[in-house]
Amino acid sequence: MALRLRPTLFSLTKNTNQHTHRLNVFSSPSFNSRQKHYLAADPETLKRRLNQHDGKLVIVDFYADWCGPCRVLSPTLEKITSNTKYSNGKEVDLFTIDTDAEGELAVKYKVSALPTVIALRDGQVLEQFVGAQPPATVESWIKRLST
Repeated sequence: MALRLRPTLFSLTKNTNQHTHRLNVFSSPSFNSRQKHYLAADPETLKRRLNQHDGKLVIVDFYADWCGPCRVLSPTLEKITSNTKYSNGKEVDLFTIDTDAEGELAVKYKVSALPTVIALRDGQVLEQFVGAQPPATVESWIKRLST
């Protein structure tokens, strides 16, 4: 299933009622209290993580290689989620989902523009934003959601 999305520069929304093939994990392969980055994750890996229900913030970055704003935002997300100073001392897991490879997952989360970043806790969507945001905006967003 080929899904073509349009890149977007800015948009911030709150979502309260919504419910890869290469896997790179930066930390141990089991789910534990250490933050991890799952780059180009597949749906099964994301599902297993979201079923942990451990209260930990999980950030999901929907991107495509051809998306210019995605190439700007992804390194920012990796940096911010790697350092607990941006998340009130709490660890945050980051998943990146390639929408060209995982179109059905993008449809499930109603992704209509790229990049789309969704914050979840215990499998529930907390908030999301669309478009490449400045690092300070992403930092404050993650800090606020980490409380």
